[in-house]
Amino acid sequence: MTEMNEILLLVLAIAGVFSFACSIALISLGTIIDRFPLGDESNRKRSLSSPIESTRIAVVIYWLLFIIGSWAILQETTYALIIGITTLFSGILFMFTALVLSFAVLHAMRRRRSRIETPVLQVIPATGAVPSAVSAEGTERIPQKHFRRPATHFMVDAFIKRD
Repeated sequence: MTEMNEILLLVLAIAGVFSFACSIALISLGTIIDRFPLGDESNRKRSLSSPIESTRIAVVIYWLLFIIGSWAILQETTYALIIGITTLFSGILFMFTALVLSFAVLHAMRRRRSRIETPVLQVIPATGAVPSAVSAEGTERIPQKHFRRPATHFMVDAFIKRD
């Protein structure tokens, strides 16, 4: 049984490091989402349902469940071990899901803002001749290719780019 306890302690340590990193990332994403400019900030109300506050509450509840699950794993009974493993696994799944959804919300907010602020390029021909792709107003629409990017690309962009 001592070999099993050593393995469980190693798994708890790995889960703790993962949980700590995810907690920091989730709180920082909540802060970024909460401070994201939406336009009219005068009508915006800050309360417990704002992204930063609800993220902090979720992280505190997660850590309470993590402590309870860790305590249950360290007990000698089979039922407590099963309950502890289930609690930790569901908590880690919750943390991963919260991170993915936070990245998706941030990506959607950035995409919405970039659609609103997309500038129109004007083409001024050097020869005075109007190219066939230019409309009567003097603006040109440049066709853009849209590539499907995996989730990791916008996750990395969210951490690297500071608006």
